[in-house]
Amino acid sequence: MKKQQAYNRIAKATIKALNEQAEMGKVNQLTTEAVYLAIDKAFNQEYRTMFARLEQVTTALEFVAKGKDLDKEQLISLAQSSLSQK
Repeated sequence: MKKQQAYNRIAKATIKALNEQAEMGKVNQLTTEAVYLAIDKAFNQEYRTMFARLEQVTTALEFVAKGKDLDKEQLISLAQSSLSQK
């Protein structure tokens, strides 16, 4: 996951929430809260994705660290598999 892509997804969620509130024709504390909730939801989704990815990579590293008998090709395959799950 690239930082710029994460920021873009959060920005899109924010803009969508702002547009929805603008279309309703009024901005007040409730509509502002809806925008804040949309931003919070977008950040939380990014965190979930990031932590899931971290868990996958940690699992692969733990497998290697336990000294499993892997040849060079198997290590390369495990690393490529872990990296391809972006």
